[in-house]
Amino acid sequence: MLDPESLYSANANNMQKSVIRELLKLLTTPDIISFAGGLPAPETFPVEGLRAAADKVFRERAAEALQYGTTEGDKELKDQLIAFEARQGLRLSRDELLVISASQQALDIVCKVFLDPGDLVIAGRPTYLGEIQAVQSYRASILGIPFSGGDDGFDMAELRARFANSKRAGKKVKYLYVIPDFQNPTGICWSLAKRRELLEFSYENDLLVVEDAPYREIRFLGETLPSLYQLDQDGEARRNVIGFKTFSKILAPGTRMGWIVGPPEIIAKFVVAKQAMDLCSNVFTQAWIAEYLRTGAIYAQIEETRKLYRGKRNHMVACLEKHMPKRPDLRWTSPEGGLFLWITLPESIDTERMFARAIEKKVAYVIGSAFYFDEPQGNCMRLNFSYPSLEQIDLGVRRLADCVGEELGGSD
Repeated sequence: MLDPESLYSANANNMQKSVIRELLKLLTTPDIISFAGGLPAPETFPVEGLRAAADKVFRERAAEALQYGTTEGDKELKDQLIAFEARQGLRLSRDELLVISASQQALDIVCKVFLDPGDLVIAGRPTYLGEIQAVQSYRASILGIPFSGGDDGFDMAELRARFANSKRAGKKVKYLYVIPDFQNPTGICWSLAKRRELLEFSYENDLLVVEDAPYREIRFLGETLPSLYQLDQDGEARRNVIGFKTFSKILAPGTRMGWIVGPPEIIAKFVVAKQAMDLCSNVFTQAWIAEYLRTGAIYAQIEETRKLYRGKRNHMVACLEKHMPKRPDLRWTSPEGGLFLWITLPESIDTERMFARAIEKKVAYVIGSAFYFDEPQGNCMRLNFSYPSLEQIDLGVRRLADCVGEELGGSD
């Protein structure tokens, strides 16, 4: 009998399951309130607008939309994306943009192109689980950098120290991976000063910066800050920043469509890598989204999404303040945008151990340890506020607070 284990590549054997996806399999009971997934609110999906756009594609571009397309992406969609990004201050040409099958493909492409086994990627502690999975798949490692106490970006002293130690150890750092706007999982937003300091650090050390920005448009509090890509473009123009975007959070995740911006020579290499993955992203979906963007309706839709999420975020923070035990070692972030907030509990609480208790009480979250490459921190959790209703948020936080209170009672 064939033993597939003996045939798997070293890369395949290094792949890890998504903790989030495995946890979500447990949530089969209908009355469980889930703060676990990173799901947008379905009421933000512009069903009628997308239906009308699809109908127009079938009427006017059916033969083209149902055929193979170019790896680089549909020209009409790229032109619409260039206009979309121009409203945020970016100046792009078609050869600086690659259409992809959502941002997880971008994470895989950048690893495929830049990483050799044993290389290092700088990322936050904690960081997005999808980035951890992608890096592991290519037998590279993450050099984790803690965030500052002010929740405004990396602790830059730690970044410099840990980078220097890695260089002395003969390690090769290939790029910095950051989510400056409403980071997954913490929800924090980098300050303008930290963005500039990180960019300067990348210049000093000839490092590529990978800026993942799936939530950038979903700011519902505070002032919009320039992206790292924009800061470089408007400043020294070293062209060492690559940007990832997706329609999953600003349109609908089922579209499975996103884009990469970057220097033409890097985009050209990414095109070759993508050719071996899927030849081209879904051609009909590209034409469909291009038609929807052409109407301009997405801008009002994003504004409505911001309003909805602002209310849900504010309600979750208010519920946490009302129901959670009052302790100085129990705190949470207060995001100005995005979909998540991050809770840090007393060190005596292990959120992985507490998860079974939470499921019994019919509430779910994502354990904090899932977002660490090494030396995981076990007393944290990520909560999603975009998907549940206000009533579910209130009841779910009550249940969660009961879990925490019982854990604290058992640890005293």
